[in-house]
Amino acid sequence: MKFIGNAKAAKLLEKSIESGKLSQAYLFSGPENVGKFTLAKLFASFLIFGKNNIDFDMPMIGKDKEFENNNEFFDLIIVEPEVEEKRGIKKEKGIKIEKIREAQNDLIMFPYNKKKKVLIINNAHRMTVSAQNALLKSLEEPNKTSVIILVTHNDPAIISTIKSRCQKINFFLADIEEMEKILRDEKNKEIIEFSMGRPGLALKMVENKEEFDARKKDFEELSKFSSLGVNERFSLAEKMSANPTEILKKLEFWMWIIRLESRKRGLGNGFFSFKTIEKIDNALKTIKNTNVNTRLAIENLFLEI
Repeated sequence: MKFIGNAKAAKLLEKSIESGKLSQAYLFSGPENVGKFTLAKLFASFLIFGKNNIDFDMPMIGKDKEFENNNEFFDLIIVEPEVEEKRGIKKEKGIKIEKIREAQNDLIMFPYNKKKKVLIINNAHRMTVSAQNALLKSLEEPNKTSVIILVTHNDPAIISTIKSRCQKINFFLADIEEMEKILRDEKNKEIIEFSMGRPGLALKMVENKEEFDARKKDFEELSKFSSLGVNERFSLAEKMSANPTEILKKLEFWMWIIRLESRKRGLGNGFFSFKTIEKIDNALKTIKNTNVNTRLAIENLFLEI
């Protein structure tokens, strides 16, 4: 099985299929856009149709539409957060208990293909606490004809009683060499660097110029940052704090680029250094895990780096 950046995870699932030793619940955990959801759907196709229906050696990115447009996938149930947009800012809504109960009702039905029914909960960390507690019933009293796959990039948000009942499959970032296997063209060099080791993000930038332009803008802001005065840094912090979701993406991107640049330049100190990465990482953790004022956290970070 070929899977860019996460061959170990793909191989583990392939072996479980070949041996017939399947878990009834899985937790696919790792960074965003590394192929967790895509692999979950490919794995589901094996469980539903058998090995001859989907080629596991096909490239993993760019194949999602095959599943979305396949009317034969009656045994595949996908639950994911709805997205709402206000004032140009997109935000995922929580997955409520009603959605989980509806999926559970589908899951207990006998499979159309007489093999397996599969429930995939994408961005499972968006489940409310009541929804997660409702899901526990299916995990504690599993149906032999069903498999549940939770996909998340925020493992701590999932309650421990759910995690303890799932086989965890860890996913990681791909390295530059692996990314070059899917984007061989020289003009994609920037895309490879901007994708942060995430094949899904690379594909988005290839297909969507706006996605690439957003990362290009982040790169240009970072390149100019060290020369900004205090007032300019405060102004940038104010602008960034208007969209909390984008702040996290931008800071993660900045850490990735600083890491690449520090390796290229071989610098131990200065702006492009691991000290800067550490400070940005600490700010990210503070924003994610506490109720700190986001703008204040960004302003403090910008004064430190």
